[in-house]
Formats: sequence, C-alpha cells, structure tokens
Amino acid sequence: MKFQRPWASALLLLTCIAITLTFHHHIASFYVKHAIDSELEFLLEKLETHVGEAIDMNEQFMRDLTFDCSASDIMKMQRAAFTSPHVRLFEIHTQSGKQCSSHGRAVEQSEEDSWHTLKDNVFIGSELNNITHTHDLAVINTAPNYKLIADIEPIHIPRAFCDECAVLKVQLNNLDILVSDIDSQTNDLALSSFIYSDKYPFSLSLSVSKNYLSPVEHWSGAISLGIGATLGLLLVFAMQWLLSQNQTMEALIKQGLQAHEFKPYYQPILHSKSGKIVGCEVLVRWVKEDGTVIPPYQFIPFAEDSGLIIPITEQLLYRVVRDIKKLNWADTDKFMSVNIVPEHLYSNDLYDYILSLKTDDSWSFNNLSLEITERRKIEDLQQAKVTLSKFYEMGIELKLDDAGTGYGGFSYVQELGISTIKIDKMFVDVIGTDDMKSSVLSSIIAFAEASSKKTIAEGVETNEQVEYLAKHGVYKIQGYVYAKPMPFNELVEWKKVAKNLITMKHS
Repeated sequence: MKFQRPWASALLLLTCIAITLTFHHHIASFYVKHAIDSELEFLLEKLETHVGEAIDMNEQFMRDLTFDCSASDIMKMQRAAFTSPHVRLFEIHTQSGKQCSSHGRAVEQSEEDSWHTLKDNVFIGSELNNITHTHDLAVINTAPNYKLIADIEPIHIPRAFCDECAVLKVQLNNLDILVSDIDSQTNDLALSSFIYSDKYPFSLSLSVSKNYLSPVEHWSGAISLGIGATLGLLLVFAMQWLLSQNQTMEALIKQGLQAHEFKPYYQPILHSKSGKIVGCEVLVRWVKEDGTVIPPYQFIPFAEDSGLIIPITEQLLYRVVRDIKKLNWADTDKFMSVNIVPEHLYSNDLYDYILSLKTDDSWSFNNLSLEITERRKIEDLQQAKVTLSKFYEMGIELKLDDAGTGYGGFSYVQELGISTIKIDKMFVDVIGTDDMKSSVLSSIIAFAEASSKKTIAEGVETNEQVEYLAKHGVYKIQGYVYAKPMPFNELVEWKKVAKNLITMKHS
C-alpha cells in the first residue's frame, strides 16, 4: 500500500501510543485489583469452610465431652485438633473455674464484646491468645456451666500470589484480626480491596504494597505501548484504505459520468381519490454498461460530500427533460420532481443549466419541480432564498422532502417559500400503531393544512395507509402500494394499465 499523507499517519500512530501510555497505570491497577478480588474470593471461601467445620466439630463435642477437663476430654480434643486441617485448638472453660485445651492448659482469653450470634448458644468471635498475643477467630458454644471454644486455623496469602508484599486482615465487629502483616511496609500500601461474607459476620481485606504494583506497571507500560502501536497501525491502515476507497469511488463516478451511466428512475405519485397520476419523483440509479445497478446508498453520500452530485444532477436533468417531452406533459400540471442539495442553491449554476434545457415549447418549466431534503442543513439561507426566487419566477416549485426528520423543521417552509411538504415514510409506517411518531404525523398534516401547503405521502405500502391519509386530507400518494421506482420505458408501460390496477386495489 502506498501511504498517502504520511505526516498524518505518523501523527495518528504517535497519538494512539501516547493515549494508551497515559492509561498504563490504570491498566496495572485494573490487573492488580482483579488479582486481589480473585484471591479474596478464594480466601473467603476457604475461611468459611474453616468456620463451618469448627461449628460441626463443636456440636459433636457438645454430645461427646463431659466438660470436666478430665483426661478423656483432653485426649478427645487433642485427637480432633491433630486430625482437623481447619481447627488448631479446642478449649473448655467451666463455671467452676476449670480450664483446659487440646494443648493441655488454656491459652485463650475471652473477648465477649466481639461475639456475634450464629444460632442459639453458638457464637463467632475473637479470642486473645495469651501466649502469642494475637487475636484468633473462634467458634464458641455456651452452656450454663461451661463454654467450648474452637480456635480456627488462620488463613494465609499463597506465596505464589505475593511474597511479603501484602496485608491480609479479617475484620469482626470493627476489630482487625491480623492474619498476615508487613509492618515495615504498611505505610507503603498502594491498592486495597474488601469482601464480605454472606454466611458469617466478618469481612476480609487485602492490600498490596508498591513493591507488588511497580513491576506490574512496568509490563503494563510495555503492553500499553504494544496496544497503542497496534491500534495506531490499524487506524492508519483504515485511514489509508478509506482514502484509497474514496479516490477509487471518485474515479469510478467520474468514469460513470463520462459514460452517461447515471439514469433517472421514476416513482409515480397518484391522487388516491381520482386514481390519476399527478407526477413522479426522480430517483437516480447508477446503471453500469453491463446492466448492473448500483443502489444510491453506495454512492450518493460520497457524491454529495465530494461535490460530484452537481454533475450527476445535471446529467439526470437532461434525461428527465427529454422524458417529459415524450410524455407530452407540456400543457398539463403534471411534474417530475428532482432532488437537489443545498450546494445547488449557493450559485446560479443549476438555474442557468435548467434554462439552457428550454430549447422549445415541448415542455414547460412547471413540469419540473425541485425537492430539497430536510436531512441536510442549508448553511447560507439568504443566498438560497435569492436563488430560489429565480426558480419560482420560472414556474418551478420547491418541495420539502423528509419533512420532520432533520434540520430546519417547518422554518424552511416559511423561509424558502416551499409549496409542498412530503411526509416521510417513517411517519407513514406508524399509521395504525401506538408509536409516538403518530403525533408527529398529525402535526405535519395539521401544519400543512393551516399554512395552505400541499402534501405528498412517501413510502405508502398498504391500502389501510392510503385510507387513513385520505381521511386526513392527504390524497397524493407515492409508494409501493401503487408503483415502485422504474426506468422510463417501464413507466410508459405502467401508465397503460395503471388506471385498472388502482381500481382493482381500491375495490
């Protein structure tokens, strides 16, 4: 591919890289936050399993022990603590003052202020280990004469996740039960996350230091650089492809103009009451030499943006005037309606061209009308009014296409001297439905009636729509209910049988 505008391509590439690099810290934080959240979910599930086992083992002991600190009780607690992977200590405190544990002597001090009720006489809370001077999470079963404590094995951060760079805490009733500490780095914590248990009244928090975040930021910077470069290259290639496509389209349209491939297709407009044809809208079709028809949406937007719509319209008008002559419409009020764009109104070129087509009396200027869409904004309204005044003097009327769908609104009708409002298909489609656009349809019809403007309904497809529009005073109908757009030779044949077809449809 030959690169065009290399400076623009380079600027686009560098911009993409710069933008993505500014986000590399966020990428690192997102990755670490995701890792922390995943680790917390794992640790919470693990701790809930520990607590569940402690509850089950305490309930079993409530049935098996005599709670008198006998050798038998101590042996049973030792055996259970040795075999359990999740409970490291069992302890009995009796009302009479006896204390013993699976270690022999008692090591826990009660902190009843931290206890939370799990169910009748079963609590979860913090117990202070008077040997290690740490707080441990415990399950406590109480009875009138004793209490049974199961000290839960603490959970730890896997070394594979983080080696001496994190703080993991269990919080119970605003009390931090420190599980893993890095006191030397607690002032250097960079990112934290929390998770709450749905089963038990405690939460976990996990914080990591800058020592953990920094290397992640390094590789996230490299990834951001790669993403930025990749995205930038994709955009550069996309831009180059669009430029080449535009240049290709421009060349093809110019070739089509030279070969006179832009031809008018006519969609009849009929009066639903009389069944007579009142005119046609002229729709451009690009018909290649091999007979291939290129639909308008594939070239009209580019033609409008590039200015090539001007010569296309002129080529179209030449054929339209020729066809009007063949239809012998010179002494009638029938019309061919040709679409124009705002650029046509910023100079006299279109006016001069149409004037040059009037070489005899085989057609009248009133047989030609112009349609301007509301979807494109008229930037120079004053110049447009000046140009349009010349068309009105000739007898050429201006219709507002796609009314209610774009710029200008009904102000165009007042400012530009528009004679006819064309009701867009989107409003016709809502007839017989509860769509809110039905109120817009009513407003358009009411406005046209109040301002004495003529109306044409576009995109009409059913007899029900025809009947509804007729009840509301809209009789000029354009749409597949009567006819599709067709080349001139098909229009001539259609006219021969049109009256019968319309009678059959209405009957």
